[in-house]
Amino acid sequence: MPAPTRTVDRSIAKMIAYKRIVTGSVSLCLAAAIAILGTMREGSKPLVALGFVIFAAGGRWTLRDGLRLRKELERDAGTNP
Repeated sequence: MPAPTRTVDRSIAKMIAYKRIVTGSVSLCLAAAIAILGTMREGSKPLVALGFVIFAAGGRWTLRDGLRLRKELERDAGTNP
């Protein structure tokens, strides 16, 4: 017996896209803040670099995915009313 397919409501998908866009943007802003504050502060530079990489890479991926999802929803809205 095949597994039933589950459809996701368009409003839920829009909300997820919006959340990813906001989360990705905030993460990239925090990465910039870490980079600025990390250069002004003495101490563990590898830890600052690790924090920067985590926030920048995660923020970039999340923002890109949110924009892709929103674009896909807008494209599908024209074909499926």
